[in-house]
Amino acid sequence: MSLCTYSVSALARLLSGREISSYELTSACLDVIREKQGIYNAFCEVSETKALAMAAEIDKKRLTDGELPYLAGIPVAVKDNICTKGIRTSCGSDMLKSYIPEYDATAVKRLYDNGMVLIGKTNLDEFAMGSTCEKSVFGRTKNPHDITRSSGVSSGGSAAAVSLGMAPLALGSDTGGSVRVPASYCGVVGLKPSYGAVSRYGLVAFASSLDQIGLFGKTVGDTRLLAG
Repeated sequence: MSLCTYSVSALARLLSGREISSYELTSACLDVIREKQGIYNAFCEVSETKALAMAAEIDKKRLTDGELPYLAGIPVAVKDNICTKGIRTSCGSDMLKSYIPEYDATAVKRLYDNGMVLIGKTNLDEFAMGSTCEKSVFGRTKNPHDITRSSGVSSGGSAAAVSLGMAPLALGSDTGGSVRVPASYCGVVGLKPSYGAVSRYGLVAFASSLDQIGLFGKTVGDTRLLAG
């Protein structure tokens, strides 16, 4: 059974006990991406080199620094309308296909502060303005359970990535259902936090009074851990 099918709490225990390494877990997720990305198209950008380097650094810290944050070493995917320093943030648009931010969104910085490994940026309707995750310059994201069907609203790439085992956890964004709908379509758990509970700094705006960075996990427990 692939490590990518384990619960986040189980993975955290294995990592903390040094029964597995973050490098091993990240490699397992990348193997799933290589196997399934060509079919389902969940990602706009896979940060393989950077992710493996981050994982190796976390493993080194675990050996030398002792106790780390609970989610240290866990891979996470991030919707491609959330800014990531040094990693392309396209918003699924041809206009931004070459845009590489010079700063991280606050939510991404929090992931890094907790030692999480950013494995890539997930597909979305262009600028999150769509209802099927089909209106991306990178093509549509297919439903993990039936490739003829929609993966949901604009955070479909993040929902599909978690459902397929490409990443244990993911960030999305929700303006009018873009986390909640794809979570239900893909059979995972999605959470749109209360407005203001998660900083919107670094989220490319759609409708600022409604936009909210949201969370995906395979279970309620996994999603709660990401919510902190």
